[in-house]
Amino acid sequence: NRETSPFALQLSRLRSDVLSIRELVALGQEAPAHSLARVFVDGVELAMALAEDPAFAVAYREADDESEFWKQQIGYGRIYRLVERFLRRGGGSAVEAKEHIDRHREVKNALSGHVHIAHWSAFRSGVVPSISQPGMLQIRSIGALSAHFPRLCLLIADESHRFGACCINAFIKPNPPSVFAGYKPTSKLQDVVASAHVLQELILRHSAELQRMSDRLFEHGSGEGAT
Repeated sequence: NRETSPFALQLSRLRSDVLSIRELVALGQEAPAHSLARVFVDGVELAMALAEDPAFAVAYREADDESEFWKQQIGYGRIYRLVERFLRRGGGSAVEAKEHIDRHREVKNALSGHVHIAHWSAFRSGVVPSISQPGMLQIRSIGALSAHFPRLCLLIADESHRFGACCINAFIKPNPPSVFAGYKPTSKLQDVVASAHVLQELILRHSAELQRMSDRLFEHGSGEGAT
């Protein structure tokens, strides 16, 4: 309905973003992958807000001027009040919700150079810090795997896991948000829950190792804008 369809469509958008980021990483496309990651983080915040507030979802769906709606309801941190409410509904404490939002601010600021004009972003795309030969640079347009990709992949995995966990927690609690309230469980729900647990297990097993590997790559130096 008019309250829930924006959330469903946003999920489709997030799915497309994740699949596209995966392909860009495989192709060795540094700047496009990180640019789309910025879009993905914004999209996760929007999905949280759409799930949390039906009135916001209807206003978003029926806005006559989408640019003005963004200025009034989303941009400049205005969306964070709904993001915080969704995170807390999903089981996070007030402190955890604040920490997550603060991290989002830092991540989006770090990724903004790939979206806007930044010399270091262009340099990293043309002269790629090598993941296979730390400290070395590759000048290749396709297939050059960047030393920055481990952190990017960890970011996408962590954001997907946190969002999925919040959705599942909100779904199984009493009085779920309207986007889940009318859902009648089918076998597809088992697939969703199983996928969420698999992702959680992969993160638990491998995230620390990936982080250590990423830190070692950066110790060898990997260009400007590394943070």
